[in-house]
Amino acid sequence: MLFQVLGPFLAADATGEILEIVRGKHRHLLALLLFNANLAVSTDYLIEHLWQGRAPRSALNNLRTYIAQLRRLLMPAVPGTSPISTRSDGYCLSISPQRVDAYLFEKLAAQARTAAERSDLTGAADAFDRALALWRGEAFHGVDTGDELRAWQQRLHEERLTATEDLFDVRLALGRHAELIGRLTDFAYRNPLRERPHAQLMLALYRCGRQAEALTTYRHLHDTLMTHIGCQPTALATELHQRILRADPSLTLQSTSVGLITKG
Repeated sequence: MLFQVLGPFLAADATGEILEIVRGKHRHLLALLLFNANLAVSTDYLIEHLWQGRAPRSALNNLRTYIAQLRRLLMPAVPGTSPISTRSDGYCLSISPQRVDAYLFEKLAAQARTAAERSDLTGAADAFDRALALWRGEAFHGVDTGDELRAWQQRLHEERLTATEDLFDVRLALGRHAELIGRLTDFAYRNPLRERPHAQLMLALYRCGRQAEALTTYRHLHDTLMTHIGCQPTALATELHQRILRADPSLTLQSTSVGLITKG
């Protein structure tokens, strides 16, 4: 069994065939069980979140029906071995973390950061690439997420952005600044309030001999932050801006290790 939440919410059997889980309540219930994978989840918890505080009188019976239907949908080739088991006051979805793309993403991102700390930049870039390749769109697309799942969705979104920025740092340390400019420009445009990709873009432009454009990038970041949240860039961008103005030789590739410039 494989569960994919990093994009349209999908479940697949052991052969990789996508299972048809089309009803909204089934998808929401499965997502809640997946969020609490390998833990006993009470019926009260499921009812509260499945109906988002507006449960009908028939909620308990409806929940039992949904569980039975979901078990049939998830039933593998061997009868009677559904991953959903009944516990004393609820249910449990038993699954290896390796079978959930969100957990695999987090594991690969952690491996990438460990490799970067050991100066294995090629290994770090490969692990980040594999982690980010698991994403197929917005997390939990197609699921009516309540507060519980929305928090997980937002955390995964933030982790995706951070992993992307970490990969940019690794590629900058590998001397790939020229090929990064287009991707960094797009990423900074889509995330106008994030300073780190702007600093990375400034560094990539400067290393390509485009000092004026690097300074323009800083001014754009400064104006955007002042307009939208009323504050100036932090030391992350302002110190880099000053170093670019004075053509600091430490900004060259030979003087820079991974994370030194854009992570402070």
